[in-house]
Parts: sequence; structure tokens; C-alpha cells
Amino acid sequence: MNAPSWLDEVLAGLTPARLYEIIVHLAQTQATDNREGVGVPAIMEALAAGRDLGSGSAGWAAHLRLRQAIRDTVALIPRLKYIEADA
Repeated sequence: MNAPSWLDEVLAGLTPARLYEIIVHLAQTQATDNREGVGVPAIMEALAAGRDLGSGSAGWAAHLRLRQAIRDTVALIPRLKYIEADA
């Protein structure tokens, strides 16, 4: 059960500067009264760029790996804070 082939490349290119750029762009596309936060699903979609993380346990593992990479990278950006939210 392997991660999608593109995921390693995306994660290798996930720098604090790149993630910050993505988050700012996503925030600017939201309503003006809703720009203080960007949901992780939106960030994941932007990073996946329309590609599928897969299904079943392999897809879930890829999902968790991408989510953790976002969390870890946000921790390196002084102006941002990762907030765990329950849905």
C-alpha cells in the first residue's frame, strides 16, 4: 500500500515559504470577514492540485501524511498557528 507517486514530490517541495504563499492565496479567495483562518482541507486540495490521494488504507495513510506535513510546516512559520478543529 504505497502513497501516490506524486506525494513525495509535493512533500519535498513543501517549504515554509511555499506553504505561507498557499495559505495567503487561499485566505484572499475567502470572504473578507473570513480571512483569519484557512482550513486544512483547502490547503490539502491546493497541494494535491486535483490529484487523488487514493482510497482505502493507502489513501488514508497518504491523507494523514500530508496533514502532518502541513502541521509540521506551519510550526515553522512565525506568523501562523495550526489549530486542531473538530468537525
